Amino acid sequence: MQIQTQPIVKPKTYSQDDAFEASVKYFNGDDLAARVWINKYALKDSEGNLYELTPNDMHRRIAKEIARIESRYPNP
Repeated sequence: MQIQTQPIVKPKTYSQDDAFEASVKYFNGDDLAARVWINKYALKDSEGNLYELTPNDMHRRIAKEIARIESRYPNP
């Protein structure tokens, strides 16, 4: 029996400064909203590495997860 393997792709990480700059643009110059999003909602690991640059990345991640879960159940 042959086991199929896939290459491990390391997710891209972003610096706090890059995420802040991109988030300020997303929030039309609102520094507070950008900082709150980064500190509270952006995906990060236990070391503080950010995996999302803007809220658009977060929305895509959430939508993909919802679609993955919904695909397991029949559509009524």
